[in-house]
Amino acid sequence: MHVSDIVEYWARFRRDDATGQWTHPDDRAVLAGQHSFNFDYPTCPYLGPVTSAKVVILGANGGYSPTETPKEFPDAEAFERYLGRIRDPEGADWSNVSPYYDRVNYGPLVYRGDAAWINASPYRSPRISAERDNQRLVRSLPSSVFLRRWLLEAVVPLAARGERLVVVKRPGLWRLPPEVRTAPGVLVDPAPISPQLTSAPWNAVQGFLTGRGPAPAAQPPSPQDPPRRSRTAAVVSPVAARRTPRGTETVAAGTAQSQVAPLMRVCEALGLTLLTPDAAWPGYGKVVHLGGARSIYLNRTNADVRSSPSEVAAWQRAGLGTVRPNNDRYLRVML
Repeated sequence: MHVSDIVEYWARFRRDDATGQWTHPDDRAVLAGQHSFNFDYPTCPYLGPVTSAKVVILGANGGYSPTETPKEFPDAEAFERYLGRIRDPEGADWSNVSPYYDRVNYGPLVYRGDAAWINASPYRSPRISAERDNQRLVRSLPSSVFLRRWLLEAVVPLAARGERLVVVKRPGLWRLPPEVRTAPGVLVDPAPISPQLTSAPWNAVQGFLTGRGPAPAAQPPSPQDPPRRSRTAAVVSPVAARRTPRGTETVAAGTAQSQVAPLMRVCEALGLTLLTPDAAWPGYGKVVHLGGARSIYLNRTNADVRSSPSEVAAWQRAGLGTVRPNNDRYLRVML
């Protein structure tokens, strides 16, 4: 199997004329069984340039929220744009996929094309870790069987040659053989349900992309590995997936704190809440109080978050920012 086969397979994904549901033709008979997947909107088994991204992250399934998912598909153009990413992942713009990816530390890697996220099943649900029927169905879905075979036959050999790094977030759904979990170039995240890559795999990803990680001797390019566009390998904070150039997102003092976009991005990335979200934002460099006796100071190019030294250190290990060298109670997050 070739690494590009995944794109050819999912090019057949479309709305079922008979039911109006977004499903892959191979899955329709199995999907007649008991489950709670939502098929009202198209979904995708991958995010990012799946045939060329150097880091491959294995996730669970597409997410669904009855309030948020419809906002991602406000019109026919949004549907077509989404389907276009499935059909041409290498030529697609992945910088504005979903607000969810602004809140996770690997989001910027997907935006830049350094990483691709692959779901064990593309079909949407709120929380598959609590959905037994959906977990059971994934095991027998033809599309999931294909994805697993694609991983084992096309991607794992590339990882063994040092051409890919595979990070397994949801090993249970992928049902990987024990020898694959410990194979060269494959890492299993010890916190599978955490939305972030935890410290060990995150550090391995950074090392791999910057050439500091261990890798086998260089191999000739594989014929199944298409040419890759040049991309930067610099790793930035998850908040720094830019919608606006740094320093241009000016916010007026007096704006409600909950309406200050860079402030909210930092809070969402770290899982923090504003103590008084409707209060006026005091301005750059001024304290904003957070729940749990924490606080944040928003500057034009960064934010400093004050918390306990242990929590600040944990955030840094998760790749969410850096501890200020002169004060271990502050995490600096680049905007």
